[in-house]
Amino acid sequence: MDKQAKITKSAILETTSKHFDQLHIKWSHMFDTDYCLELMHKLEERVRHFYIDLLTESDEKERSIRDGISALREEASEVRRLLHKSVDIGEMPEDMPLTVWQQRLVESIEHLREELRERRAEICELLLQQEELCEELGELPLPLLADPLPKPQEMLVFSEHLTRLRAERTRRLEELFQLRSQIKQDMKVLELTPQTAADEQLLSQANQSLTPDIFKSLRCMQQRFAAQVVELHERVDDMRQKIHVLWERLQETDEFAMRRVREATKYTQRTYDVLNEELQRCQQLRSQNLKMFIEQLRLEIRKWWDLTLKSQQERKRFSNYYDDWYNEDLLELHELELDDLKSFYSENREIFELFASRAEFWARMEALEAKANEPNRFNNRGGQLLKEERERKAIGSKLPKIERQITELVQAYELRTGSPFLVHGENILEHMASEWVRLHQAKEQQNSARKHVVTTPSGTGKMLPPAPTAPRTPLSQRNVSAMSAFTMYLPEAPSNWQLTSMTKSAAKTTGNLYKRKRQSESNSKVETPKAKRSLTRTLNSLKASPVMRKPSQRLLVKRQKLTKSPLWKVRVLKDNEGNGNVQQELPEPRRSRMWQPKKK
Repeated sequence: MDKQAKITKSAILETTSKHFDQLHIKWSHMFDTDYCLELMHKLEERVRHFYIDLLTESDEKERSIRDGISALREEASEVRRLLHKSVDIGEMPEDMPLTVWQQRLVESIEHLREELRERRAEICELLLQQEELCEELGELPLPLLADPLPKPQEMLVFSEHLTRLRAERTRRLEELFQLRSQIKQDMKVLELTPQTAADEQLLSQANQSLTPDIFKSLRCMQQRFAAQVVELHERVDDMRQKIHVLWERLQETDEFAMRRVREATKYTQRTYDVLNEELQRCQQLRSQNLKMFIEQLRLEIRKWWDLTLKSQQERKRFSNYYDDWYNEDLLELHELELDDLKSFYSENREIFELFASRAEFWARMEALEAKANEPNRFNNRGGQLLKEERERKAIGSKLPKIERQITELVQAYELRTGSPFLVHGENILEHMASEWVRLHQAKEQQNSARKHVVTTPSGTGKMLPPAPTAPRTPLSQRNVSAMSAFTMYLPEAPSNWQLTSMTKSAAKTTGNLYKRKRQSESNSKVETPKAKRSLTRTLNSLKASPVMRKPSQRLLVKRQKLTKSPLWKVRVLKDNEGNGNVQQELPEPRRSRMWQPKKK
């Protein structure tokens, strides 16, 4: 007990003793002894109950303070759990009064209470925003637990979720505006108006609902009207094309009707009505001139038959072409046939164009091969041999490329359709291979003819007539070949490059043959017999100065010198008028290996 308590106790005891003495004096003066003792006992009882009540009240107060401290501890623990924090408030010191410790506990958890209130207010606000967005967008809400409170990472995820919802709302608003604008524009083109209250509600600007059902209905409506607009465009273009065709066939001169059609340029319902009216009018006129229309269609069909390289057998399959019973059904069948031909040509335009290019190169290659076999081809004028050689090189590089492209396109066509690509009724790949085979056979026959040269008793070299060759394919019927088919015949049929190399080798060998003959002439010192005077004078008159000689003149001088060789044979043929025509024949050269066809 401290000093102050002792002083208070002494004061209480002194006051009690003083008041007790005063009461005893008064009671003794007022009452008898027995009653005074009774009063004394009652005073004692009252004082005892007073202190008992004070102690009881103090005990209750102590219990209340301790309960408050326990509640504060529990609250601190709950707040720490909700906030996911680990804060220790410690234990009460032994010498610290309960109320002081209680106050310290209240002060220590007050900031936790404030943070908890802020977090709960933030969560409540986020949940309200999510509820509004989800209700507007028709989306399911993301759960956000209140016990325990979400962690910072969970709060971040929820905030990003709200950001996505807001972005989705903005996007849907833009899409809603675009869909309604497109629908209204298409309806304006089609000259339509909303037919039901539901359509009006969908297109109303007051309706800002962004649910998936609204967008599904709007997209269906937009696709329906967009398809109608596309169909309107196709019909307008188709009717306009048909009208122009009918005008050409009818030789239409109705300026008013033609001006109405030309002025209707927009793709609207009004344009459709104008064209439809004009088309019906032209079709009525067409019905009145069925024979003329069918004859014109037959001319066009014949033209497209030629463009698509149809054979006579394929053309005869369209038996209606030869029908003379003119009616609407026959006209429609002719129109369908013409459309099929145009569609087939359009789908395979590249093949036909490459076919035409290859036919030109093939014809030119055959022409060059024919020139290479002419007896007077070495009478070169203006560098013609050099030009032909350059052209051979160009054809040798371009023709294989074209054939490879044709092969690739034809293979794709066969894979797509499951049928071969025909030109003039024959598989284009097989036809190309057969052309190379025919070219190879013609070359072999020419080489065989050169081997069978018969020398006459008079010393004049005379060549046997060449063996009969396969008939040439007309230029109009030459077809494009395929490199794959050509590969099958590669051991037998030389490529264009091989043929070109053979021609070049022949030219070089012939030139070298002249030099070898001059060397052998000078080494053997054989006296050259004199040629006929008429030919000698003619060749001598063509000699020019060595400085001024051109390549063609040098070749001529070279040929003049060769006339002195005993191997050069000259034969003068007389025509019916008696004029002398000079024909020069080269001696049969020694065949080198490069002239022999390659064998495997």
